[in-house]
Amino acid sequence: MIPSMLTPEPPGANVRLFSILLDQLNRLGVHHVVLAPGSRSTPLAVALASSAMSVSVCLDERAAAFFAAGIARRSREPVMVVTTSGTASLELVPALAEASLSGLAILAVTADRPARLKGVGAPQTLDQLQAMSSYVGATISLELVASLSERDLGSIALQLVTELMRGGPVHLNIGIEEPLLGPVIEGESEISLPSTQEHESIGVRRPVRTTPAPLDTELTRGLFDPERKGWLMLGGVSQSALPDVAPEETIAGAARTLAMRLGWRLVVDSRTQLADNGECVIHLDLLTRISLPLPDIAVVIGDFPLARSAMGTLRAIVEQGGEVVTLNDRSVFRDPGRFVTTGYVADVKETLYNASKLLPEVVSGQGPNLLRQLDEKIDALVQGFAETHPDSEIAAARRLYSLLHGEEALFVSASMPIRYLDQFRGYHLDPPLVAMNRGANGIDGVIASYLGFAHTRPEALTALLIGDLATLYDVSALIHLPLAHRGLIVVLDNQGGLIFDQVPPATRIAPEVQTEYFVTPPRVRPAGVLSGIGLEVIRVSDANDLDALVERARLGEFLVAVLEVGRAVSHESLGSLYAQIDRQLAKEQMYP
Repeated sequence: MIPSMLTPEPPGANVRLFSILLDQLNRLGVHHVVLAPGSRSTPLAVALASSAMSVSVCLDERAAAFFAAGIARRSREPVMVVTTSGTASLELVPALAEASLSGLAILAVTADRPARLKGVGAPQTLDQLQAMSSYVGATISLELVASLSERDLGSIALQLVTELMRGGPVHLNIGIEEPLLGPVIEGESEISLPSTQEHESIGVRRPVRTTPAPLDTELTRGLFDPERKGWLMLGGVSQSALPDVAPEETIAGAARTLAMRLGWRLVVDSRTQLADNGECVIHLDLLTRISLPLPDIAVVIGDFPLARSAMGTLRAIVEQGGEVVTLNDRSVFRDPGRFVTTGYVADVKETLYNASKLLPEVVSGQGPNLLRQLDEKIDALVQGFAETHPDSEIAAARRLYSLLHGEEALFVSASMPIRYLDQFRGYHLDPPLVAMNRGANGIDGVIASYLGFAHTRPEALTALLIGDLATLYDVSALIHLPLAHRGLIVVLDNQGGLIFDQVPPATRIAPEVQTEYFVTPPRVRPAGVLSGIGLEVIRVSDANDLDALVERARLGEFLVAVLEVGRAVSHESLGSLYAQIDRQLAKEQMYP
């Protein structure tokens, strides 16, 4: 008999045990699961098929994990990814590394051989706990055995969710004996979950929550002192990502109010979703090409700036006797440049609110916002360049950002796309949510993460800005994973890793070595590959061509736009724009 003609057996004990665990996890807030099919994980997959969870299936474990990371990044909820044993489990490691550095709550569930078969040469068996230990906050090893009670499973679920709430990934490794489905449970023809009364009999379970308090009044007053010149720097802080919350009631909104009252400069990067009302500085990376007058103190909220030059400016503040202070709601040590003078873990929003209450409506004496005025001159120069070079990658990145708004989102790949957006985007009165895999800073899993990021908000357009090599590296995600209901991928195809032409060592490396060992121009163009897997690909030659494609995507299409520009042309465009910026900045050397 062929498999489809077989009469299914009743679900076994292993299926029921994992079903109970899933039910408990779902009640505790784990609602999304990404499954990579396999053999040893059979009872886990069968249980998922009958669960109340939202399940996505992906053949590729690496893509599945990055898809889960994308969901977690946007939903701000824990996400489970399930794999079979052996090397399949190792494929989760790149995404877990990203999740660890970005504080994404991913529950990695890996099926495994039972403990008695470890170290004896059993196939598809390796040390799965050790492989992931460096990138997870906690590891729980579990064997599906008859002695597990519902109370045990409820406690395990509680432990897992409590660990997830600390921020970052957690690993659950499950040893499974054969028969994989487990012994047949007499009298049961379908999966049987405990009743409501049974749940009540073991008590209501809630994860342990640790909520940071706002800084006390004395610390707040000392930190936000209007007598000092200061910068408030926001990285990855959203104004409108939370539903039913007014913009002024978010962290970004509270920071804007405080900066105005202090007379401090509000410096934001591309990840900060804050409507520009004339006070934000968005081109700090470019402004640091000259010697800027530095503040007495910089308070960094969220992530640090993306650009090395901006990080160098923060170091210079400390070297001249100033302070760089971090303020976050997560207990993680953050000092990527080894210059932070102190850091606080607190309820950030309430701390900012309280600081505003300690101040009058407007603080005088700080003088005009000359940094913003200089920022505007640079922005006008970039806009002029984009208008005269509409076929450039710079113009495409700036145009795409300007077309998106409000509830829409833009996912950005590492290397040049991030730099284009962070350096050259314009002011925006209704900016989109911008996100990226920035924890591990690589091009791995960009498309899978984007698809997961888009998956959580199918009613809103989510776009992706990505380079050619990152596209080809992760193209399989577009074969295995669900596509965005409203999606647009913009590929900047410059025939290789343009970023390697921009870093200092490039001038000291022989051209043939630079091309073969670093730039690595691909043998195929992304447009041809993407068309070959059935996607609608439109070659664009002008940034303004994106207008119509964005509108089509908003109406429910999934499209790919490819801008094909030679690497030499892109390199020359960047050099030309930087030269214009340097000439403009040279005129501003008398900037006080």
